[in-house]
Amino acid sequence: MMKKIITQLLAILLFTQLVSCQEKQEKNTKMEEEQFSWEAQTSCPLGYPVEVYKGGIGFKSLNNGLCTGVAPWGTTSGGMDDRSDWMPRFLNVTWLSFAEDCMYTIETPIDHQKLYDLFKKGFDTKEVSGSGKIRHETYDGICTGLAPGGIVVVWAVGTGRQTEIGRYQGKKIVIPPSEIAKLDSHEHLLFDAKYRKGIMTSEDVIPKAVQEANKNKPIPFGLWDTYRLKYQWKPVFELQNGSVLNPKTTYNIKYVNGEAAEIFNENFPIKEFEPNPIPKYLDFSWKAEDGKYYAGNCNLNEESALAAFKEVYAEHPDSITADLNIRVNMANSFFTVKLKGNGKDIFIKTEKLEVFEATIFK
Repeated sequence: MMKKIITQLLAILLFTQLVSCQEKQEKNTKMEEEQFSWEAQTSCPLGYPVEVYKGGIGFKSLNNGLCTGVAPWGTTSGGMDDRSDWMPRFLNVTWLSFAEDCMYTIETPIDHQKLYDLFKKGFDTKEVSGSGKIRHETYDGICTGLAPGGIVVVWAVGTGRQTEIGRYQGKKIVIPPSEIAKLDSHEHLLFDAKYRKGIMTSEDVIPKAVQEANKNKPIPFGLWDTYRLKYQWKPVFELQNGSVLNPKTTYNIKYVNGEAAEIFNENFPIKEFEPNPIPKYLDFSWKAEDGKYYAGNCNLNEESALAAFKEVYAEHPDSITADLNIRVNMANSFFTVKLKGNGKDIFIKTEKLEVFEATIFK
């Protein structure tokens, strides 16, 4: 009797394993068969231009020419090849870091499952026409960021959304003279000392103000890993005279680590604290008591923002919570940003701040 029971249990276990294997195989097959339209894009920090020598992500090349980094870290540059393709599994690329005057290379698997899930699920957003209509979109790009020290970050890119997939580490490499000798004239430029120096002194590549600010200063290795630190905080709006956030729009935010997100205004006030990187850009709109609509946006001064978060959170980012307080004045003409938490109340400097009447919502 006992032998019969054991035999039945073994049969059930075997059947369960077979079903599990079949489900896993079907899921993997479906992932391999389903494709999405996406561009292969690159990014680098301002002041630290790069150029891919060879290689790419998945089956798509990243050899898109010079990446200047004139836009902030994580901002895409030189996207190409937007045909449908599978989510990439590997990153294999060799690039020149002009500021370091050296080559890096990396060959690594990436989180294709996370990419697939993001592209498959997509996200909801609101029409920019002012109608407030919700539409569903998906990601349409994969950006590879290349920073000093061989740091590599990969993001999934969509309209108003950018999500980090992973951080990877490249290593320095020296290209053999025999390989360089076979290159065409354009590719050979990457190994021309005069050309490399010219890139670092070109104001079209690195603005003069940035060149002056970086002059005689060491490259801030590790800064781009600092950007990836996350803290428990949430945005809080302080509007005046019965004003409310515009129900037809979203609160848009970009972070120093290259990510970007949208929050539907009807989700405010937010009750839960979530781990997020330090913000670098805010964009929102509201409806005043008199029925007029206003919109405002700003960049946050990076040095000021980093200092504020360091002071509030000290050495305990996981155990402290804080509010990012966004306060609009009574005249609906200005707003301030400050970090409140841990008994501290610190203003963060804003740059390129603007507030205007948004007639599109009338």
